[in-house]
Order: sequence, then C-alpha cells, then structure tokens
Amino acid sequence: MKFIKRLLALISVVAVITGIWFLVSNDDNQVLYRTAKVTRGSIADVVSATGTINPVQMVMVGTQVSGKVDRVYVKVNDKVKAGQLLAEIDQSLLISQIKQDESSLQTAQMTYEQAERNLERERMLLAKDYVAKVDLETAELSKVSAKNAYDGAKIVVDRDKVNLDYAKITSPIDGVVTSQEVKQGETVTASYQTPNMFQIAGDLKRMKIDLSLSEADVRKIKEGMPVTFSTDAFPDREFIGKVQMVNLSPKTQPGQSNQAGASYTAVIEVNNEDNALLPGMTAYVNITLSKINNVLRVPAAALRFRPPQQVVTGLHRIVMMMKLQGMPRTPSGVQNGKSIYILRDGVATPAAVKVGASDDLNVEVSGDDIKENDIVVTGIMPAGKR
Repeated sequence: MKFIKRLLALISVVAVITGIWFLVSNDDNQVLYRTAKVTRGSIADVVSATGTINPVQMVMVGTQVSGKVDRVYVKVNDKVKAGQLLAEIDQSLLISQIKQDESSLQTAQMTYEQAERNLERERMLLAKDYVAKVDLETAELSKVSAKNAYDGAKIVVDRDKVNLDYAKITSPIDGVVTSQEVKQGETVTASYQTPNMFQIAGDLKRMKIDLSLSEADVRKIKEGMPVTFSTDAFPDREFIGKVQMVNLSPKTQPGQSNQAGASYTAVIEVNNEDNALLPGMTAYVNITLSKINNVLRVPAAALRFRPPQQVVTGLHRIVMMMKLQGMPRTPSGVQNGKSIYILRDGVATPAAVKVGASDDLNVEVSGDDIKENDIVVTGIMPAGKR
C-alpha cells in the first residue's frame, strides 16, 4: 500500500509538472510580438498633397461677333501657330452692314462739304453786309454739326471693318488645340459675353501643377523647394519639379464652412520634355522640407511599445507573469523615457536610445545598445492570431 501511495504521489507530481510545462511551452500561451528591423537609410520631412497638371499657358479663343460658323479649319490635337486661321464666321451680314454704313458715311461727307461751302458763302455776304451776323453763326453751327455726323459715320464704318476682321478666328499663340466647342454650321451669339470656340495650350514641354495646400502646411512651403510626384498613368515612375510660387490668398469651396479650414494654391514647375504628362492628370505630390541620409531608423511604434503588466486572466495570466517577471519596464540611464525593446533570444530587452528626426513612418535613433538589423518590438500580437 505504501508503494502504491508513493507511486500515485509521483504520478501526480509528474502530471502537475507536465501540465505546467505544457502551459509554458504551448505556442498558444506564449507572448508573440510584432517586430521590425532596425534599418539604415534616410529620414525626410515631407508635405504630401494632390494637384492637377496643366499647361503653363492656356488660352480660350472666342468670337466678338455673332453669326453662323461658316468654316472650321482645325480639330482637337492639331498644332497651330500664332495668327493661324482657326475658323470663320459667315461674313454676309457684316459685309451688308459695311455697305449700308458706307452709304451713310458718303451722305454725311456730302452734307459736311455742303455745310463748309455754305459757311464760306455766308462769310462773303456778311463782309458786304448782305446778311446779318446771326446767319453766319447759324452756318458755323451747321458746319460743326455736319462735321460731327461725318466723323461719327467714319467711326461706324471703321467698327464694321474691325467686326469683319473678327469674323476670322485666329490663334493668339503657338500651341495645341485641346478643346473645340463649336462645329461648322452652328450659330454663335456674342451679345453679352464672348462665346468660347477653342482652347489652346501653349508649349506642352513646360507644364505646371496647381496644388492645394492646407493652412497647416502652407507656411512650410517656399519657392524653389524640390518636388517629386507620381500620376495614375505612371504609378511606378517618379517625376520631379520645383515650387514656383505660393499664393497666400485663401481659396474657399462653395458651401465650405469656416471651421473646415482654409486652403491655398501653390504652383509647381514641371519639365515635360518627353510629353508623358497630359493636361488634366492628377498628380500626387511630395514636397521635401528637409532630409538626412545614412541614419539608423526604427518604426515610430517601437518607441511607444511597453511590456504589459497583464496579458490574460486565470492560470494563463500566472504563467505569462512568470515569464515577464523581472523584466525591467524602463532601462536605467534613459533620458525622458526614450527607449526601445530589442528581441534577443525571444526576450524583449530594453535599450536606451537618443531620438532624432522623424517622418510619417520612421524615427532616427542612436545608442550604444542598438545596431543595424536588430529586431525591435513594435507591439503584441492579438490573442486570436497567436
């Protein structure tokens, strides 16, 4: 009986030890960390924004006279020269108006010449006392009136000829037709505003990006700063440019509340020698404010990580606390609590670091206890993923 009791006691001890070992060694009960490597590279302070690519020079070409579009000589994507004929408005009504006004001008000229002759005759008669002085004054007034009518008629004819020239729509610049708003046979009306007929972009080898900046970023941006950007058309290609100017006049959107914050426009100068960029493309812009190279970097989450006091409850909590017991929460010698935890032999070991520059992803660190390719702890895996 004693032997049996001793055997049962031994079996019980072995069972307890086996159970504890199983709990400790079971992967599902171990602390699993999120980790990342200490890398060496650059830290850049960057402002990111979205803008639209446009030609540096864009001109809307319209007409100042009304009428039917008689001829259209160009189409979209045609290259044009300054002064090149783009379209013509039907000139028949304009020519008829010129003829009518020229007839009125001829009549006004004849009336004026007759008034001059009458004035000269009245002067001769007054010198011989054949007429009263008042008749001379009346003749002088008639001449002035006739002269004004004659001058007015000449102005009308000159205006008609200018309008006739306006019927021929020409390009004001060298460029490319990017939009055609009218077709042959359509009627345009220029009563209250100039109808747009064509849109012409200047040299497409020089483009710009109209960039929208938040009020938090606009003060950081200065003329001449380097810019990199990508587009949906070339997601794997990096284009370069520079800040040309920053418009400090705020821009508001219709219906935007005052609490939404103001936005500002910056113009980015872009070289487009290969004509890859087209007007209207969306540009995803990064403006580099500062950059340092060849420094040790860790994810920002590594500086926020601290070992937990408790992970789970019950027996599992006891096991986990046994594993975490004795782990220092902040290493000695750390100034202002700046520390990271390096994974060594499965144990998160604290290391004091000095923190430098940072960007959206990484933080510059330095210290005697860290080196490139060290594994740093950034967090603890959720229980469901262990």
